[in-house]
Amino acid sequence: MNGADKPVTPSGTEDTPATPGWVEDSLDTILASLPLAADKLAPFRASYLDCLAGCGRAADLDSAHDACRQGFLRALKDSLGLNAEAARTLEQQLEQLELSISSDI
Repeated sequence: MNGADKPVTPSGTEDTPATPGWVEDSLDTILASLPLAADKLAPFRASYLDCLAGCGRAADLDSAHDACRQGFLRALKDSLGLNAEAARTLEQQLEQLELSISSDI
């Protein structure tokens, strides 16, 4: 089973969230710039956040984040028709977000 196919298991608890609290707001800001309807993005957003939360148990956080990002991008391109230019920009923004998460955890 490769990283992109692994089941997502949130690793935080009520007292120790798996991702910092600011992550959702940052992700929402990034997603607001996409040429896609927010209601169509909602389930993909939730899956990406679940995947990030599951990364807390990963031995290699960078690899786990890469798998989350690639799965999210693939889903947006395949299901919602995200164009190549927007996908490249989104990927760069998500990489920055994930680096910030890694330094904050």
